[in-house]
Amino acid sequence: MCWAFAKTSLVRGACVCVAIATLGCARPEGELFPAMQPAMVWPGPPEQARIRLVGSIASSEDLHAATSASEALASALRGARPPVRFVAPHGVAVSGDELVAVTDSAGASVHILDLQRREHVVVSGFEDARFVAPVGVAWAKDALFVSDAGLHEVVGLGRDGAFRIRFGGNDLQRPVGIAYAASRDQLLVVDGDAHQIKVFSTTGEMLNSLGQRGEAPGEFNFPSHLAVWRDRIVVADSGNLRVQVLTLDGSPVATIGKKGNAAGDFALPKGVAVDAEGHVYVVDARFENVQIFDQRGALLLAVGEEGSRLGQFSLPAGIAIDAQNRIWVADSGNRRLQVFQTLRNAS
Repeated sequence: MCWAFAKTSLVRGACVCVAIATLGCARPEGELFPAMQPAMVWPGPPEQARIRLVGSIASSEDLHAATSASEALASALRGARPPVRFVAPHGVAVSGDELVAVTDSAGASVHILDLQRREHVVVSGFEDARFVAPVGVAWAKDALFVSDAGLHEVVGLGRDGAFRIRFGGNDLQRPVGIAYAASRDQLLVVDGDAHQIKVFSTTGEMLNSLGQRGEAPGEFNFPSHLAVWRDRIVVADSGNLRVQVLTLDGSPVATIGKKGNAAGDFALPKGVAVDAEGHVYVVDARFENVQIFDQRGALLLAVGEEGSRLGQFSLPAGIAIDAQNRIWVADSGNRRLQVFQTLRNAS
């Protein structure tokens, strides 16, 4: 009896030790992007640095969320949950500096990263349907709109990923890029196979279409991505190997780039974005870089090259710029987001 009591005490003691050890594993929130040493900047010395690499996010682990004591205990008893990872991130959109949405075409899902709460949510289905080939993504006030080339629709979600609306099935052939024009409270959707931009209300009513197939200004050949800045639309006219700047009504304003191998030329322009100073950022999926232009189309800087190390790209696609002037690039082939920072002392 004494032996049995002693054994029971030992077992209980062991349980207490496990609990205490696990409580000791509770982890505080880590720094989202720890400082990199040495810093990686563009252009390199001795030129004045204008862009700095901040870091990358490939999975939920990279959000460095805090772990509570209860979560640590559950992990010890049941095993750690596998991290949420990107398969092939494509489109990216930011809301302020806290919410990042990413379409994962190969994973048939949409990822929502809450940088403040350090949460990573994945949405793969809604109602009785599932995403097939989500490509474009755009925040519009408190809603998130996703263009799905496989469903031929736009799907609206809440900030938490909850389903709200779906539309465009009768009007869209292959929706790819999408952007929100805040001044008009409208959604602009690139219909790649129709070689047009379709204009919708946020309630799903089609209002207008811009452009047609061709090579003239204001015409498109398999456009893919777009961005809205003030009263301008910036469109990756991928098949014509150029970027076009248009008014919100579709009138041509400027053309950036052309087919070629020289600096400032394009091989396959995809994601586009505009920073607070009006500089135009263009992702080229074949040159594996990001080129930055002024409003007149003059090349200012190129960032990146082919590869898998930080600062290099493999099949990059979407790009977005947040309220802190951080540049988020969907590095699709490397299954990650890479994040850069514009430097304030750069003119």
